[in-house]
Amino acid sequence: MVRTMTSQLWTVQTVLFVVMYSVACAGFNLDSRFAVVKEGRTPGSLFGLSVAMHRQTVGHARYLLLVGAPQEKAESKLRANQTGDMYACPITTDPNDCIRTNLITSDTLGSEDVIEGMWLGVSVVSQGSQKGRVMACGHRYSRIMDNGVNLRMIGKCYIRGNDLSYDDIDDNQWQDQQEVCSPNGDQLMEGMCNMGISATMTETEVIAGAPGCYNWQGNSYVVYRNPDDKYDTQIIKLQDMSTGNIYLGYSVGKDNGILSKDDDTVVAGAPRYNNKGSVMLMKIITINGGSRELKELNLKLEGEQVGSYFGNSIAIVDVNNDGWKELIVGAPFYFTRGPEKDVGGAVYVFMNENGSFKPKTDLMFTGLSDSGFGMAVSSIGDVNQDGFQDFAVGAPFHGSGRVYLWMGGKNGVSPEPNQVIEGSDVSNGFFKTFGYSISGGLDVDDNKYPDIVVGSLDDRVALLRARPVIHVKNNFTVTPSLIDPKDCESCIKMEVCFAYTLSTGEPHFKDDIIMKFTVEADVLHHSSQTRVRFTNNEKDVYTGFLSMTSQRCETQTLKLITFLRDKVTPVVFSLNASIVEPQINGGQQKLQNLNLFPVLSKGRTLIDKAEIHIQKACGADNKCESNLQMSATFAKSQKDILPVQDGHQVVQYDSSSNKLFLLVNVTNTPSPGRLAEDAHNAELNVSISSSIDYYGVRPETTSVKCAPKDNFILCELGNPLPANQMVVFAIVFETFITLDTQKITSTLQLSTLSIQNDLMPLTKVLLVDYTLKASFHVMPSRIQTEFSGHVIGESAIKSTSEIGSPVEFQFVVSVDEAPGSHYVFSVDFNWPMEVANGKWLLYIEEITMTGTSNSSCVPPGNIINPQHFQVPERKSSRRKRDEQSVAHLDVLSALNPKSARRKTDHLNCTSGTAKCKTFSCSLYNMRKTATVTVRARLWNSTMLEDYNKASLIVISGEATLKLKTDRTAIHLDNKTNSVMFTVEVAPVIQDEVEYKVPLWIIIVSALSGVLLLALIVVLLWKCGFFRRANTREIYEAKSQKAEMRTQPSEKDRLTEEE
Repeated sequence: MVRTMTSQLWTVQTVLFVVMYSVACAGFNLDSRFAVVKEGRTPGSLFGLSVAMHRQTVGHARYLLLVGAPQEKAESKLRANQTGDMYACPITTDPNDCIRTNLITSDTLGSEDVIEGMWLGVSVVSQGSQKGRVMACGHRYSRIMDNGVNLRMIGKCYIRGNDLSYDDIDDNQWQDQQEVCSPNGDQLMEGMCNMGISATMTETEVIAGAPGCYNWQGNSYVVYRNPDDKYDTQIIKLQDMSTGNIYLGYSVGKDNGILSKDDDTVVAGAPRYNNKGSVMLMKIITINGGSRELKELNLKLEGEQVGSYFGNSIAIVDVNNDGWKELIVGAPFYFTRGPEKDVGGAVYVFMNENGSFKPKTDLMFTGLSDSGFGMAVSSIGDVNQDGFQDFAVGAPFHGSGRVYLWMGGKNGVSPEPNQVIEGSDVSNGFFKTFGYSISGGLDVDDNKYPDIVVGSLDDRVALLRARPVIHVKNNFTVTPSLIDPKDCESCIKMEVCFAYTLSTGEPHFKDDIIMKFTVEADVLHHSSQTRVRFTNNEKDVYTGFLSMTSQRCETQTLKLITFLRDKVTPVVFSLNASIVEPQINGGQQKLQNLNLFPVLSKGRTLIDKAEIHIQKACGADNKCESNLQMSATFAKSQKDILPVQDGHQVVQYDSSSNKLFLLVNVTNTPSPGRLAEDAHNAELNVSISSSIDYYGVRPETTSVKCAPKDNFILCELGNPLPANQMVVFAIVFETFITLDTQKITSTLQLSTLSIQNDLMPLTKVLLVDYTLKASFHVMPSRIQTEFSGHVIGESAIKSTSEIGSPVEFQFVVSVDEAPGSHYVFSVDFNWPMEVANGKWLLYIEEITMTGTSNSSCVPPGNIINPQHFQVPERKSSRRKRDEQSVAHLDVLSALNPKSARRKTDHLNCTSGTAKCKTFSCSLYNMRKTATVTVRARLWNSTMLEDYNKASLIVISGEATLKLKTDRTAIHLDNKTNSVMFTVEVAPVIQDEVEYKVPLWIIIVSALSGVLLLALIVVLLWKCGFFRRANTREIYEAKSQKAEMRTQPSEKDRLTEEE
């Protein structure tokens, strides 16, 4: 734990951010050019880890810089290698004249004292009074206890007299060795107290931080010495609060005006309190028996971030001079992410509100990552002698190191530092960690301005002295205030006067101060257009010098130029003054007198202004009030105004037209309640789009003069444009409109040097309308094919050639010029993929494209070859044979003798007789012509199964050309954006042919018939069929027949018998 604490004292790995402050804050009155740099004797001794300023009045009067070197080698007389020590450095230009104080050898050492690595000089302090003492501490001083069994790291501080001598007789109350921490206990008591890691002194007390007490709870020891009784010495401390590992006493301070204006308050940092750190406020109380102890008042200012080490450093300073002192607290390990840079390191300013503090402060300064911002904070007195106390903040790891100065003020401190000093700015400094330690508040060169000393980890320190601050009063006048251009040859008089006082109020400061001043005439005009000139140099700029001890004023004469374009704008004069510094003697061995280098209280320069006016013909008040009004419109010519749609004019894109007119009308006429006096320097500023260029003005005889200026046009309307006048003209533009141009914007702004506060810009927007004319057709629009054969199951099909007849459509898109980057064409299909019952109809094999960046179209949704059949290579000869085989179906249908009795079926998407798939093919990077070829197969089995009785099947689909764009101005001509395509299908025609009987059957049949006939004849002949009867027989037969015919009936017979 001790090793960790020691490492944190000087090996600091911190995250830091610094607000990017203005360059103007880089210099005020702390001087870095004539810095007093002191170097340590031993490299790596950490000479500069701690610093203090001391005024010696005993022996001989002088000022010293006290510098701690905690890893300095041990003195030759000591039995140790490295002990550390304190150095005293005189205020000279010699960097190597620091004197080692040899504090250890001036004291008595016992065999139980362990001084090896005691880090003497980890803190150095000057008492600060007239005969104030000095003190240096080594927090790692140890005592051997219990016959060498235990080692107690209790720390030790050495106090010496004002002249740094050891006097144990007259000053033994202070200088005698006195152990503050008791070595009799272990780390749970005071056996590891590390006393002296921080320290300060008052007239009667030593306050020493001991962060290791009570299991690293820490303590702030107050050793009181009664000035009236040299035997009365009391050690006042906190009791064990059972809050280990908070490191109380890592930084300490003591002063009045914190909680009470009369009573002192002890302030101590505890950077590991609740892991966020805190600053505790304590006071000395008297307990039973008259003894005193330090009491924690339950007043804590707590950090806001874990590990930020809030309380690493503290400063007590009254920044607003209200009698109550503020607390400045450093948290060098604070870190957070920033929008541009990481923020690290923080310094909190807790403003004192009549003896109380808010638990949180709104005033926090931060630094740049890894800079150690807040590693050191210190009260440095009133550096600029403005009546308010100031403080400094160190950021040792920002580049070569930095020190930031904030000047106090009536309203507190500014959000930005008043001065920033880089380690690289210090002459002959060669710093790398400038700002690790800071001490100030003592004027070491007797110029009434306190100085500061800055330490580092580079074995060197720098004394930065304050330059005198003077308050300069100036009187800058230009007369007369109103000049008549008709009667002013050299009538203008300019006078500059200076006087000064010191900020300290010192009346005997008699050093010669020379002011350099520069007066610029007519600063509101360009140097080539200024209206006045100094008569002694014929220029508009004059530079002079004034010594404020001999000459305090200077007068110069100016004249007005002959031709005046601008009579309205006042002629403004600017004064810029600064102090002239004397030449620096580079070989000077003595300390530079900074009284020769005072600074102005308002910064490095003094600025003032004055103005005069030119007489005009605008009434007694010499103020012209114009009433300019304007209107404008776009046109194709001076007579052809472009139409208006939805509040904006619109121009149709036409690549053959490259001229555009802007018709402008400007008037200067009275209106109710408004005058219309001369409009001086009346001008029109016209900003233009990149798609148009200035071409000219029409009519050419107009008095208006226009000229292009970068991306705008400046038109001079008149100087002046008189009252009751109107100017009408046209600005002609050459256009460069492309398909990427959405609109043409032009902003018109009238301006005049006369008084008119209502001149508002007029913005005209011309929308560019793009009606894209594209040709879209399908080849062929009608395909005739047939079906035949037998039904093949889908599972038996391996290749698309087995599906049926091929069908191929080419959809061709043509435009006048290749499409732009803001839009793309697409062909949307409504493709009859299936019949109503879900059977395949037109099965798509592939979709190819030409004239685009893609050679094929693969729509989502498994549109192309969804069954993943093998697609054979399509050769031109085969396609030709396919086409020939399906030609003239109408003729074939007409020859079918049964066609008249069969029907025609229509399969399409609109009637529901076909199930259609919708998909799209985008034509990316299309050239002037693009072709989308869709190759498909008629599903033969579907035709055989469902449509075998139809004489003709008409299959219809639709393709639409569409435009994809996010620009509302671009749209497609709707005349030819949709095409229909059809496939006419007929069954294969089979004619009825008579059966031809074989010849042998015919011959056999004929012979059989003849034989059968002969047989019948023979039989008839045998039966007498062919034999003839004689005449008698014939007559007998006839007679018999007649008789038979006259025979009576049965009834007649019965009648006759009765």
